[in-house]
Amino acid sequence: MVIKILLIIIIAYALGCIPLPKLICSRLPVKDDQAPEAATYPQVMRRHGWLGIGLVLLGDLIRALVIILLGGLLLKTFPGVGRRTALLFGILGQTLPLPDGMRPRHGLVFPALLLLWTDWRLLLITLAVFVAVYFLTKRISVSTLAGAAAFLIFTPILGSWLWGAKLFLAILTAAALVLPYWGNLKRYFTDLKKNRRGGGGES
Repeated sequence: MVIKILLIIIIAYALGCIPLPKLICSRLPVKDDQAPEAATYPQVMRRHGWLGIGLVLLGDLIRALVIILLGGLLLKTFPGVGRRTALLFGILGQTLPLPDGMRPRHGLVFPALLLLWTDWRLLLITLAVFVAVYFLTKRISVSTLAGAAAFLIFTPILGSWLWGAKLFLAILTAAALVLPYWGNLKRYFTDLKKNRRGGGGES
């Protein structure tokens, strides 16, 4: 069983590391050639428009479903744990890919699927918190942190992933979502402290 779990982790992480936005967008017409290379969703939107976003999201969805299926097939005795483990390490591969020197990348489809699979109410609550905080701060990093916090807070309240390995996976997932934004978060809260003290800094 341990070998199967390790195999799930390796395969899911490797699939998550694939830079799908770059691969897909390399063949698309460029809407704004002044925009940076399409590595994140905002960059895809700016450089390739709605067509690019749609294709990248579709690619992410297919990849996530493949990862989920592999997790369930490889760990047939506990398919739920296998699928969630696979999706978690798919998220980790997407957000902190080893081939890119662990340079953070961002994704939406994997965590959204994980939340929806856990409890659709959890997805709606997390999404509402994410959107509300984004409108207040205009910072993806801060809204992601708030969404991850809501995920952890409401998981036991709604009775989802309540004990043992499932709660542990929920904690790891929240950490994987926040890690890519850690530098941005530190700068944001440092600037916030400076502003409160009247020391200037970016808002």
